[in-house]
Amino acid sequence: MQSFREHGFLKLRQIFSPELVEHMRKLGTSEVAPPSGNYGSGFSKLKYDIGNDDPEILGLMSDPAFCGAMNKIIGQRVFFTQGLGFELEKNKSTGFPWHVGTQSFGFQRREDAGYTIWTPLCDIVADGQRGGMKYVSKKLLSGEFVYQHINLLPEYMSSQAESGRDFTYDDFSDLKNSLLNSPQMKGLLDHFAVEDSFEPGDALIFDKYVLHRSVQLGEGPIPSRLAYALRFSSVDAQYDKERVEALAYPRVAFNYDVGSDFNEKVASEQGELVYASPYFGGTREARTLDAV
Repeated sequence: MQSFREHGFLKLRQIFSPELVEHMRKLGTSEVAPPSGNYGSGFSKLKYDIGNDDPEILGLMSDPAFCGAMNKIIGQRVFFTQGLGFELEKNKSTGFPWHVGTQSFGFQRREDAGYTIWTPLCDIVADGQRGGMKYVSKKLLSGEFVYQHINLLPEYMSSQAESGRDFTYDDFSDLKNSLLNSPQMKGLLDHFAVEDSFEPGDALIFDKYVLHRSVQLGEGPIPSRLAYALRFSSVDAQYDKERVEALAYPRVAFNYDVGSDFNEKVASEQGELVYASPYFGGTREARTLDAV
């Protein structure tokens, strides 16, 4: 669809059945947990690798209605890689600031296509309690440059440490986030951002270059907001070992641990076709969105 290709995101109405929404809710509720390190500290609970091999989630990839919609929107062959859950606590959790999915798409090259379908598992009222997301059209500003920026940090941090500087987690956090979240830049992005309302069954699809952030869940009847996200990669994506190693540096140095070794496991050699990796050998066909 032209709008999706132009802006990079699209709200989907009632793309998931009530039964699947309930299944996602049970999956997420049973697995999300409080952050154990610095990563994801803005959430009350989060978890990577939820439902990666779940039969009902994989069954979605062969559902004719879902596949037809995705093929029309995306326009290329993709496969499901990973599920994630995120919970915000009312009046407390801040979620993620402005960012792109450098971690979730850290296994592939910057130029390889990646997509997220994010679905909140409760009502989101943009002019009420909120708790959804904000996102900026990539026609206005694409986040592709952030993937380049994140690759620069390990070498710089390492050189600073070798020179005797006491490089801390706060230094790393400033380097990682201030590019998009300085007061001036945050204000600019917020001004041009879109914030939608959602009902259970609705979802947002966006590509990996769309700048987005969490919106705090404010005062209202919902005590917490759980959301489930499905990540997809193009079948021709190649493994970027250098990027994987770059992302591993802060995890070791600053306890910045996402709690997932997915990026390290999906392949091992630079330039390897991720889709052909033995990691997906038993579920490759089930993960692939069928052409209709």
